[in-house]
Amino acid sequence: MNILVPLTITSAMIGAGTTIAEPDVAGGEVAWNAATNYTVGTVAIRTTTHRKYRNAIPGVDAGLPESTPARWLDIGPTNRYAPFDIYTNTATTGTTSFTYVLSPGFFNALSFYGLVGSTLTVTIKDAPGGTVIYTSTTELFAPAAGLYEYLFSPLRQISRVVLKALPISPTAELTVTVAGGTGNPVALGMLNIGNLRSLIASGLFGGTEYGASAEPKSYSYIKYFDDGTTQIVRRGATIDMRGNVFMPAGDATAAVDLVQSVLDVPVSCIATDAAGYDYLNVFGLVSGSAEASGPTHANFSYSVKGFI
Repeated sequence: MNILVPLTITSAMIGAGTTIAEPDVAGGEVAWNAATNYTVGTVAIRTTTHRKYRNAIPGVDAGLPESTPARWLDIGPTNRYAPFDIYTNTATTGTTSFTYVLSPGFFNALSFYGLVGSTLTVTIKDAPGGTVIYTSTTELFAPAAGLYEYLFSPLRQISRVVLKALPISPTAELTVTVAGGTGNPVALGMLNIGNLRSLIASGLFGGTEYGASAEPKSYSYIKYFDDGTTQIVRRGATIDMRGNVFMPAGDATAAVDLVQSVLDVPVSCIATDAAGYDYLNVFGLVSGSAEASGPTHANFSYSVKGFI
């Protein structure tokens, strides 16, 4: 069981090679202007807060959107900053491909959620414009399950990717490109850059036991009318996860301390590195409890409440 604690991405970390502009004119974004006569429902962005706001009162008002919530409703991040909030359903979107160039400092792992496209390419240089110390390209379509799917059904989109054991540098430059082919949609719901830490500190033995589970959870609900008809009100969905980690008795204290340090911090939780268990990878709030199961070993039961 690994926990990736993400770094906070600031404006200074986003480099000039990033292809998503702010405002993203191609995506329909328009910067807020104090002199504009806005109609109800108009959306404007603020490049200082990197947020989008929907107008609720017609007319001209010089009050900043972030300071006048009665008039301007915050509806989410701008397209450029969408991968760096705590929600996977607020995605950077584009056509054909887009690229981020980032200088976040030290990191040893990356986790991606909400990917749409055909390939994910990651390159790390030891410094901006420096020597390449890592590069990889991940195919984002799973192999066909059989001949019928290969011939007649769309291939399954791989939406979650974890890259770990990355080379580190205090001045590292990270380039991420999501590509989908000419004219095809591409998206990235979340990019976590940070430090991957294991619940098993010593690495002597142990790991996530069989029985770990991932549970999709919908926040949609059914609305009932007096005549007996119904309507499904669509809301977001997420995934919760739970499981148990078997570990040396001496590692339990470190496991408790690690989980306690991120109790109120949304993190990536990767239950296992074993092939075929990609579904046991959830972003959310983790909690758990340690049990002294014997003189040489302990069990840590964890639960992750996934974020939308």
